[in-house]
Amino acid sequence: AMLPQVTGLALALGTMVGGALIAEIVFSYPGLGTTLLNGVMGQDYPLISASTLIITFMVLLATFVLEILYGVIDPRIKATQSD
Repeated sequence: AMLPQVTGLALALGTMVGGALIAEIVFSYPGLGTTLLNGVMGQDYPLISASTLIITFMVLLATFVLEILYGVIDPRIKATQSD
């Protein structure tokens, strides 16, 4: 019963990087969200592409770590993955 909560947490952590723009603006933190916003406002296409690629890799990394954690949390999944 714990697997759906772990899935939601991992996906939320992976996409939190892109959604932190409001906190970065309010507290004047330099971050990936403000960098992406500056790239969009300045029409800097390589910066937009790189920022999007970084966010995509972070989501993929969170999903990969999630798959590894599934085997630790539920041993039945680990037995299925080894086949």
